Amino acid sequence: MMNISSKYKFPLKACSHLALIIGFITISPSCEETKFVDITDDQNKLVLNGIMSPDFGLWINVSQSVSTSRTENYSFVPVTNAVVDYYENNDLISSIVENDLGNYYQTEYKPGTNNTYEIRVNAPGLPEAHATVIIPDPVEISGFHMASVVTGRNNYYHNDTLHYEVEFFADLSFADPGSSSNYYMLGAYYWENGAYHPLEAETEDINMNIHIQDAIGVLSWDDSQINGQAYEFSVKFRLHRYEGFQTRVRIVLYSISRDYHLYLKSFSQNFTVLNDATFFFEPVEVSTNIVGGWGIISAVSSSTRSFDYTF
Repeated sequence: MMNISSKYKFPLKACSHLALIIGFITISPSCEETKFVDITDDQNKLVLNGIMSPDFGLWINVSQSVSTSRTENYSFVPVTNAVVDYYENNDLISSIVENDLGNYYQTEYKPGTNNTYEIRVNAPGLPEAHATVIIPDPVEISGFHMASVVTGRNNYYHNDTLHYEVEFFADLSFADPGSSSNYYMLGAYYWENGAYHPLEAETEDINMNIHIQDAIGVLSWDDSQINGQAYEFSVKFRLHRYEGFQTRVRIVLYSISRDYHLYLKSFSQNFTVLNDATFFFEPVEVSTNIVGGWGIISAVSSSTRSFDYTF
């Protein structure tokens, strides 16, 4: 991931259980205005990338934007001497100091849905950065069916052990609440070596209008086409492992904040522009909910279905 204070980029960093990734598809036009911004070399600011969830608490990575003239402009510059003040409904919960490599955690206190949380970050020599978020209510997966197929592609033997590819198909359903605007993200993960790792999810459902991909995949969409309705959709993903490999697969339906959805959308738009064959282009400013800095603090809740599989 890049940490660039340039005309069109700033960094994205995500925790391991919720990897955020770059999009390859073109996003349909909407009523949202695309803005362009020039950032001069002397505008170094705090960059906050984090997640807040009732399941995991609060995690934030704090880094510093760097100018395009510096040789390390393709690297994160972690900020290790910041103080992260964490508020719920204007009451201070805690002041967090760094855990490691610019990461700041508060996992003991679990935030609730529909409360207002404010994160204020101060570090010597840089302007304060802050964000306000509200965690949406989770939307439960009401229907779930899995099927799998050994594809016969990319099979090989290694040390007399067969390695082969399995394609998984998931049919899911949920009821979209009609009382509010809702934003969703879907992730798939498999268990190996004591941790969950992301899988690239694919779909042909046109309502899932963001497909972000960089070795892994995430689907994100809003409820503009399904507001207040029961919704069914299908996704598929693949895993290539050796015969006898045992794993648990998780399918997670995230309810996400509007700010996070717009961040994913603009990041996908920006990557599409940068990879266009056109030589001249106007880059897209990536959306942010950070005041006084860059990045995103995402607010999510989730519903999960799991199953075990042996290759």
